[in-house]
Amino acid sequence: MPGKFIVIYGINNIGKSTQAKKLVEYLNQHGYKAEYLKYPIYDSLTGRKISEILRSDKKQKLTEEEFQTAYYRNRKDYEPTLKKKLADGIIIVAEDYIGTGLAWGSAKGADYEKLKRQNSDLLKEDLAILMDGERFVQAMEEKHLHERDAELIAKVRQRHLDIGKEFGWKKVKANQPEDKVFQDILKLVKPIIPFLK
Repeated sequence: MPGKFIVIYGINNIGKSTQAKKLVEYLNQHGYKAEYLKYPIYDSLTGRKISEILRSDKKQKLTEEEFQTAYYRNRKDYEPTLKKKLADGIIIVAEDYIGTGLAWGSAKGADYEKLKRQNSDLLKEDLAILMDGERFVQAMEEKHLHERDAELIAKVRQRHLDIGKEFGWKKVKANQPEDKVFQDILKLVKPIIPFLK
């Protein structure tokens, strides 16, 4: 059986990493091959460039279109590896993907339709889940370019909601007990994975 590509979307500090890793652990415990993946892939040329911009504590010098092109290239460069893992029957649970770039890029002024066209040749996810709610500010990175900007985060949250509606993402309330969030995610995952109890 080919693997499935599941993506968890949402603003920063909303609990995506925790839930994605819990889902991978659950799937592995139930006899499936599953792996966690976080975009951007930082262990690459484009990934290192992106990380340097995000965590330099300086103003972004690239235009938002140039920045989103780096994110697109990062996803494109990793795609052969992603496709091979899926062909090998591995379930990939990713934190962030195309929709992240669409949300952040358009919130920061890039042309939304242009961003959609740019990313249109990338592999589509089998299931997109949007974790929505108020972020957990104790998890903020002090030197992260975007995480200190509450106004921008609010815009990005709204863009996630709008884009999620356009693409039919499944929504989960993030501000619940961790196990309840996980159970809500699991309900969405079970229909796409045969025999998952």
